[in-house]
Amino acid sequence: MSPLTPDEHGRISLDGTWDFFPHADRPAPDRADPVPITVPALWEAQGYLELDGVVWYRRRFDLADAGGNWTLEFGAVMDIADVWLNGKHLGGHDNAFLPFAFDVTDALVDGTNILLVRVEDPPISDPEHLRLAHGKQGWANHVFPSRPSLYMTYGGIWQSVVLRRHGDVAIRHVRIDTDAASLGVDAEVVNVTDHEVRARVLVHVLGRFEEQTVDIAPGAAHTVSFALGATSAARWTPTSPVLHRAVVDVVTGPELSDTATTRFGLRTVDVQDGRLHLNGEPLRIRGALVQGFRADGLYAEGSRREIEDEVRVAKALGFNTLRLHIKAFEPRYLDVCDELGMLVYCDIPVAEPIAYDELGADGETTLATRAAAAVRGQIARDRNHPSVLVWSLMNELGYEDPAIHDGGRYQRFASSLVDAARSLDRSRPIIENDWIEPESGQPFRGDVLTAHWYGRLHQEYLQRLDDLCERWADVDRPLVVSEFGDWGLPAMPEFVEPPFWDTRAAYAAGLATTLWPGTLSRFLRETQRYQGLSDRLQGEVFRRHDGIAGYVVTELTDVPFELNGLLDLHREPKPLAVPEVRQLNRPVLPILELDSLVVLAGEPITATLHIANDGPALHDVHVEARFGSAAPVVGMAHLTRVDTSGMTEEEVFARFLDDAWGARLEHVEGYRTSAVGPVSIRAPQSAGAHDLVVKLMTDRDVVASNSYPVHVIGARDLAGVRVRPDHLSETLASSLDHFGAELHSDGLLVIGEHALDERAGQAVTQELERGEVVLVLAQEPTSVPHYPVPVVLEPVATRWGSSVFHFTSDSGALLSLPRRNVLVAEDSTIQARSIVTEFDGRTHPETPVVLAFKPVPDPLTGTVVGSAPVGRGRLVFSQYRVCDASERGDAAACALLTDLVRWSAQARRVTRAERARLDDGRSVARFRHEAAIAE
Repeated sequence: MSPLTPDEHGRISLDGTWDFFPHADRPAPDRADPVPITVPALWEAQGYLELDGVVWYRRRFDLADAGGNWTLEFGAVMDIADVWLNGKHLGGHDNAFLPFAFDVTDALVDGTNILLVRVEDPPISDPEHLRLAHGKQGWANHVFPSRPSLYMTYGGIWQSVVLRRHGDVAIRHVRIDTDAASLGVDAEVVNVTDHEVRARVLVHVLGRFEEQTVDIAPGAAHTVSFALGATSAARWTPTSPVLHRAVVDVVTGPELSDTATTRFGLRTVDVQDGRLHLNGEPLRIRGALVQGFRADGLYAEGSRREIEDEVRVAKALGFNTLRLHIKAFEPRYLDVCDELGMLVYCDIPVAEPIAYDELGADGETTLATRAAAAVRGQIARDRNHPSVLVWSLMNELGYEDPAIHDGGRYQRFASSLVDAARSLDRSRPIIENDWIEPESGQPFRGDVLTAHWYGRLHQEYLQRLDDLCERWADVDRPLVVSEFGDWGLPAMPEFVEPPFWDTRAAYAAGLATTLWPGTLSRFLRETQRYQGLSDRLQGEVFRRHDGIAGYVVTELTDVPFELNGLLDLHREPKPLAVPEVRQLNRPVLPILELDSLVVLAGEPITATLHIANDGPALHDVHVEARFGSAAPVVGMAHLTRVDTSGMTEEEVFARFLDDAWGARLEHVEGYRTSAVGPVSIRAPQSAGAHDLVVKLMTDRDVVASNSYPVHVIGARDLAGVRVRPDHLSETLASSLDHFGAELHSDGLLVIGEHALDERAGQAVTQELERGEVVLVLAQEPTSVPHYPVPVVLEPVATRWGSSVFHFTSDSGALLSLPRRNVLVAEDSTIQARSIVTEFDGRTHPETPVVLAFKPVPDPLTGTVVGSAPVGRGRLVFSQYRVCDASERGDAAACALLTDLVRWSAQARRVTRAERARLDDGRSVARFRHEAAIAE
């Protein structure tokens, strides 16, 4: 073994191959049965997936000259470390993400040295795990059990180990006050000797040179402060991320004892009038959540090149902020964000599951001590990074027991963490507990409120979001929707040896049971189209409201089995999702507040136009809206906007052209969202998919644009169809009459929504026994006993977790819905609250038309619309909620209702004719052939 020598900075890297002793008592220094392991890395990433508890690491190294003063530095060890050098116990550390160091001057020897590290990774079942600042380790294992999810407990020396030689006084920390109006440098230095030392501390920054002399007692630390005053040096901004360097030298006698170079940026962050400001300008967070898991390193960051690629992709998607989630990311990740101009919303890894019994108890507890140390340690390490925008001290603490928020114990705990943060950094806002809903009276001391508003692509949820934004519009602190987003499935290649986190088994096998008529790859791509539009429309709600200081989509990359990333685990983009989110993140964005993306051909569409402007004011702006297939509108940019609030639809269309709308705006306010007013435009005459495009122009140059995929449906009517008036609500009867159906005692039996009670159930059974067709509209699970066959109705909740994807089969029964497609917005106004997961002992009925699939968590497979023979007749059912919506004129509801009734009526005619011909002795095959010719 060749002796190690320090480099020009006095550093010796101890990274490389170490001896590893899994499941071992303390090994003797010369124990000869180790296995090799790489440092830095987690041991799970090296094949030890089932390993929890205590292990040992050993590193032998030779020093030619052990003279001088030495510090042994660990980047981070997960989770708990104890360290010995040449038999001397140096100390321990109990934070999985933060650096620690020991003075090893008296322990090093010339020649061979033996370094032993005891590492403990408490399993999820160990109470010690609940006392750690553990981040996402062991999170929600009742939902995403590890394995196969990546939310495991991890262990190992996962960041670099360095031996550093220096003089009698070492630099421990350097802090830069980055306000250009009052630049300051604080240098904490420590005397590592047993005698008093006089030291000169020198700082060189932005062309300035300052020096102070201090006397430091044996073993003592001292902070030297330099107040340098105002500077005109360039500021750091996301668009111009200018970085500067401060060099601190410590000189003892004639020798340079230690030196440190610190990068920083000049910028300010504060809260003014309930809004976040960066360098004095209002800032809206357009963020993505990053969990920091990778396919190879698992819970460890990738290489610098991989991090650069990841951050560049995020910037290309229009994000200005990354929420580094419940983990103190390695400093090189922050270095990249500093360089590329990406703001960072920094989480401290204090999160569930946690030891509630130690929360805020009187006196010090292990949990309280470790949590406060996690706050101080991360801020001390990362506070000089200009990219860091805000500190978030806890995540969803109390999720497993929300009642803790009402007690003094939680308040004391939260306050202690805020105190710890502000003792080290008063230059950034603080989020006390990144919580699910804003709470009156809480947080107690934090500067920013948060909300985790998860939902799906349907109009009720979008309206709920809008109502929530209105409710919290006047809150006295910035409110950030710090988690939201939908799910879309990544490509799922087949592996020769699948990794433990491979999602194909869960998704492909589950999809095979759903009767999806296409390929797996097509299904995956279409779910991405759903995800992208859902994320965009939810994000547009937030951008319409100035009371929302920003949003953070969950998430940038997938974490199996939590597949809501815009990129997969390998950082490959989901091609149909990312363009939608890129569109959402444009600094200037025209937004149409549409009630639905389904319209009737040739009918009027009216929507409020909002302009979200995250930059300076715009002047002399021309706006136009038209369908992409329409011809350009001559002179449209010169129309003057008029108030249409008192006009009838006919008057609106007399004022504006049928196929386009335009307006001229003298001024669009900066750093605000402006409600421009109503846009009125006529839908295309041809059914199918059309893009409704909105453009903002100045001098005919396009400043911004947006587009909406509109599903145009042809006219529907029920002329010639008879429907029995029994069991119809007044609303449903009115809708059927409006579409031309005749209410007649000899008509089709339709059971209205929520109307399947005992009496209606008897009528259904009698009708089916007669060989008739019955249409049953959406029912609640309480109606199950009244179906003519055993049926299971499973509620579909709008909550966090994977999406319930709806798709159509090969059946052409519903002309208003595309065949063989994952539905995106075609059913967003009529979403089912429950689906049929079992019909007469089978998963699906004989003829499923719209199906549903949700693999994890809580797998769900079922049918939304379908039919099957029951007795001598046929039952058609639909769980879409169309009655009230059709009365309001909702196009999707009107079209689906007429499709369902006409399909059922045609089936009724067929079954009646079939029975008559069978009575005449004709064969079923002959009848069906004749019926097909007649159609």
